[in-house]
Amino acid sequence: MLSLVTNDATGEPIKGAITASNEIYFYWPPEQKLPDSIAPVIKLSEGSTVKPASGTKVLFNEQTTFNVTGHDGSVKTYKLKISPYDPEPFIKSVGFSANNLFIYPASEFYEYNLIDIENVGVNEGIAANNKKIALFLVDANNVDVPLKMINKEDVPEKQMKTYLSWLDGQKGTFFVSVNKIEAGVYKKIKLKYNNHIVYYDKNINVKVRK
Repeated sequence: MLSLVTNDATGEPIKGAITASNEIYFYWPPEQKLPDSIAPVIKLSEGSTVKPASGTKVLFNEQTTFNVTGHDGSVKTYKLKISPYDPEPFIKSVGFSANNLFIYPASEFYEYNLIDIENVGVNEGIAANNKKIALFLVDANNVDVPLKMINKEDVPEKQMKTYLSWLDGQKGTFFVSVNKIEAGVYKKIKLKYNNHIVYYDKNINVKVRK
């Protein structure tokens, strides 16, 4: 077997990684639900055949196998191996809205702020519903101060207007409120996502709170 390719939920091709032990690993995008079945396109060396045939719908699980018969009559069995794609997340940058302006990147937090996170596999503005993500400010004593994550619908209209051009088509864009956090300089931002813990190692100056 030379290659085995299927499409994800958006139509983008995903190529199986074929190992020397005849296992076919699929790394599925974390934001997508694993499909029940796939209809992979299989490329073989000249004179070989495969069952199930290329383009045949098969169950997408680790019990699915493909038997390839070579031109010499030898048979190899390939097994599916499925692994959700779980790259290391990171905070790309942060921003805030003030005086009808969107400041990005920023080193200050006001009432409502934006955090741009890569590799968390969720769409913009839904952080408050995502239980896998937790954000903290780390103070001078290395104490984690939880950041309140909010939905974009909870951001006041005046501030939201300045964010709209940035939000268009973005993934991993979250809003946080610092209304009840002590003003002052914090050492960094801490992100917990699934089994990952990462840091945004830049000072954040919280200037406005209620």
